[in-house]
Amino acid sequence: MEMTKQSITVEDAIEIFNAREFAYDILRRFFIEEPSREYIKLFIQKNMIDLFPFKEESEGIGAGVKKIKDYLASYNPGMIDQHFEDLHWDYTKMFIGPFDILASPWESVYVRKDKLLFQQTTMNVRKLYKKYGFQAGDFNIEADDHIGLQIDFLYQLNQLAIESAVSVSATALQEIQYLLREQKQFMEDHLAEFVPALSRKIQEHADTDFFRGMALLLQHFLVMDSNVLNELLNIEMIQK
Repeated sequence: MEMTKQSITVEDAIEIFNAREFAYDILRRFFIEEPSREYIKLFIQKNMIDLFPFKEESEGIGAGVKKIKDYLASYNPGMIDQHFEDLHWDYTKMFIGPFDILASPWESVYVRKDKLLFQQTTMNVRKLYKKYGFQAGDFNIEADDHIGLQIDFLYQLNQLAIESAVSVSATALQEIQYLLREQKQFMEDHLAEFVPALSRKIQEHADTDFFRGMALLLQHFLVMDSNVLNELLNIEMIQK
């Protein structure tokens, strides 16, 4: 999926957007809440980890894919109750509690000296969500700068770009470029500020290679995707 051309058609851009949709959908589902048995079964049955984009282009993504594949070669949380409970607990103890939260999933904890939620960092993210009619499901209960919600927001903006691309409207190209800039800025202003530290925390405290692998996918996919967005913004997009 390398882009070395000086221009790209909207049809080719849609292929990239679809790959991004696939990756962000996986990441948001495993970071926004405890993994569900139903989705894990689907994830395993469809061998979705082998389809994760850019694993050949990024050593970090490739390493994350390998960790998850090695885990699934020995464990089956989709079918074996104990394996599912262990994976479920791994998420819970890192991101929820009931004891010390070992890998805080909120941006505020990493970028604010006081580490307080629902302050300016959270409100800045909420303002961007509101611009697109996006709102956290547990409004004023779950802080808007939760990693899962931020990934979901990128997923939603990518969906809007797909909608604009397939509309073939007179303003489609301008809409796509605007949405790509919004995503790039959001990554730089927010995710890039705390995801590397969050990834290190997860790799340090996870009990399973599944979540160690997910931490690598999260960190390195965002780096790769930022590069993809930058390239898309710096080449001409054309409609046939």
